[in-house]
Amino acid sequence: MANKLNDRIKSVFATTRGRVIFIVVAVIVVGGIIVGAYLGYQNYKYVSTDNAQIAGSRISINATTSSQIITLDVDYGSYVEKGQEIATVGQPRPDNQLVGQMGLKETPVGSAAIESPINGYVAAVWAYPGQVMSPGTQIVTLSDISDTWVIANISEADLYKIEPGQAVEIAVDSLGGLKLKGNVVGIAAASAATFSLLPANNTTGNFIKVTQLVPIKISVENPGQYILIPGTSVEVKITVR
Repeated sequence: MANKLNDRIKSVFATTRGRVIFIVVAVIVVGGIIVGAYLGYQNYKYVSTDNAQIAGSRISINATTSSQIITLDVDYGSYVEKGQEIATVGQPRPDNQLVGQMGLKETPVGSAAIESPINGYVAAVWAYPGQVMSPGTQIVTLSDISDTWVIANISEADLYKIEPGQAVEIAVDSLGGLKLKGNVVGIAAASAATFSLLPANNTTGNFIKVTQLVPIKISVENPGQYILIPGTSVEVKITVR
């Protein structure tokens, strides 16, 4: 029986087709072993996710008194420096002097400048020239790009591997995949679902376990002073071993 098997193997290798098949199978097997070993090593040494975004400080510039916008000197994406004039406002005239619709009135009494408290970019514009505003009405929202970080949502199954201080590689989508460095700063004390407007209620009898995600904060080293836009996507790879 063994002799017949040996003869059959020899006959297979005696043909060119048989040798080609053997080589192809051997390459596939070896390639599979290499890929499996690589993926296993990556899983052992790193925790990665693309469920991550740039975050940053956002400052809302609001009207402090009843006022009317005379001029609005910025627009979406405008860069502003600390102390730069954003808008000019004045005190609205009496309601009996309406000259149009949508709250537009004659030129207001007096004027005062509203200035930017930071260096940053205009992320949103909420008002327009001529608008009459009550106290607290938003005029613009500024994004402080000098202070940005990453919020990454990590599976609870990988959370035990994460510790503050671990090195992180950050690939920024808006910069063509440019890689920056960072470190884990802290881990949230609650899952992302906890902050949902309608948290899941698992008290019913048809409960299905769903893997939860936990936000972690990652610092970003930005020596090139690239503009990191809050809300844009990044991919992170955390070195856990």
